[in-house]
Amino acid sequence: METALFLPLMLLALFSIVYFGRYGVLDERAQSAIRYGSMISYTQGGVYSAANIYAAMQYGPQGPLPCASNVANDTAAALTQALPNTGPTAQPYWRPDGAAAQANCAISGLGFGGPDYMAFHYFTVTRQSLTAGVSVPTVLQSLLGTTGMVRAQTGFAHADPPGMIMYCSFEVGQRTAAALGFNYTPPSGNPCG
Repeated sequence: METALFLPLMLLALFSIVYFGRYGVLDERAQSAIRYGSMISYTQGGVYSAANIYAAMQYGPQGPLPCASNVANDTAAALTQALPNTGPTAQPYWRPDGAAAQANCAISGLGFGGPDYMAFHYFTVTRQSLTAGVSVPTVLQSLLGTTGMVRAQTGFAHADPPGMIMYCSFEVGQRTAAALGFNYTPPSGNPCG
């Protein structure tokens, strides 16, 4: 009789411990994966050189560059350890369930102080996000639903490449063009907010 009373509670507690343990591990792995993706997007971002200035003069004002094409895929793959040539894939307990993890990357230029301020008031913000599903055990579905979602996101600021600074700051763009003898018309106003 005691077994009949306490076995369901013990099983519920056991499945809860396993599920929340797995959820916590995947949440931590998702945070590590977006840090990895942020590192990739930073190293593959704009070039900080005089060539970037001349390219902006030749091809016109350049707004925020997009994330590198492989960043979102590599971020999602880092969660499952499915990166090529890096060793074995993670075991099922340590991977998300169901559909593949969804990762996003967005880069934007931001500034403070308005369009009349100089270059050091502008910076680039990279935002990364990652979402993955974790199946809920059947005995817990009435309490938690069928799928738990692990979500991780981060944003970090870094220096703009010179062409981006010229795009964001009308004054810097005009002064650089005048100093180099180029015909360059940066956007007026405050395109980087």
